[in-house]
Amino acid sequence: MVAYLHAAPPPETSTPSGGRDALAPPGEVSGWVLLVGETARPAVTAALVAEGFEPVHVEGARAALAKLGLEAGVTRPDAAPTGPAAVLPRLVIIDADLPDGDGFSLCGVLRADPKSAHLPVLLVARHAEEFHRDLAAGVGADEYLVEPVDARDVAVLARLKAGRRGEEDVYDAHTGNLPLVGLARALLSGVRSGRVVLSEDTGAFVFRHGLVVDATFHGERGGLAFRRLLCFGSGAYTVTFGPELHRGTLSLDRPFLCEQLVPGLERFEQLRVKGLPLAARLTVDFNRLARELPSLPEDVEQVVRLFDGRRTVRAMLLECRFPEALAYEAATRLFMLGVLVPAILVEERERARESEGPPRLFEPVLEPETDPDAS
Repeated sequence: MVAYLHAAPPPETSTPSGGRDALAPPGEVSGWVLLVGETARPAVTAALVAEGFEPVHVEGARAALAKLGLEAGVTRPDAAPTGPAAVLPRLVIIDADLPDGDGFSLCGVLRADPKSAHLPVLLVARHAEEFHRDLAAGVGADEYLVEPVDARDVAVLARLKAGRRGEEDVYDAHTGNLPLVGLARALLSGVRSGRVVLSEDTGAFVFRHGLVVDATFHGERGGLAFRRLLCFGSGAYTVTFGPELHRGTLSLDRPFLCEQLVPGLERFEQLRVKGLPLAARLTVDFNRLARELPSLPEDVEQVVRLFDGRRTVRAMLLECRFPEALAYEAATRLFMLGVLVPAILVEERERARESEGPPRLFEPVLEPETDPDAS
């Protein structure tokens, strides 16, 4: 759902509940977020609340500084913030245009004061200007977004950056709390560059100025690797912001991600929840295959031949050249038809046959003994 932050209804779908930060368990209170200007509209507020944050809204720069216990051009070490729980917010989201100034200058004031220098800051502009990107970088903003902005992307960036030191530009997260699909969508809505690297799996992708420019996953590189990374990548990962100057292998923007990849990824996730376990080992019932073959598409043999009783469903999907959701659907259909069966059943059947001993094909047939007295 794309919505203008300045005049938007609440999101159609709820964002998963958040935690203390990108590694925290769902449902834990995350602290408060300061929204300066007109960013505090229903879509943004609802998305932040769904992530576990408490949004606090002020109209302009002076009110924001007062809420934080700061003053432009003056450092007051003894001043205390006036926000909830008298602590600094986890994140500050600022409109580029404010009634009493501009968001870039306010961000510069926050960076100049030692007490607020570490606060993550997102700048949101109504209209793109050529000089805005450089200006946002110059004042130390963590991200610069241009309308229209998806409120869920703002919430994901808040989840990633909340409570972190902006100057470090390295953030830890986990797919269980911050899925890679939502993260990629949010990163492509901004202008920063950097990379995402999985900790426990062989995978990474590089983003630059709103584009994914490279990806690797299990020996693959490029668009296929990026798609499979979003499907199968799991566990802890690290997001590092900074210059990424290498040429790369693709140029994938946010509209392509949302319109071309996300529908297949959503279907894949539905199958993973309700369908065959990815860890299942299946094999082919060739008698059943012979009966069903006339009704099956010709290309299905490319899926069938990968099930040899040793590969898992996940391994089959990684080796098949079909899109993951399509191959997953085909495997599920073949399983329902009885063409694919659990390999463990075949193994147990073979073990049962072996326990019966060798086949009695060549044993002599003994004729029954006759009683001589019977004659």
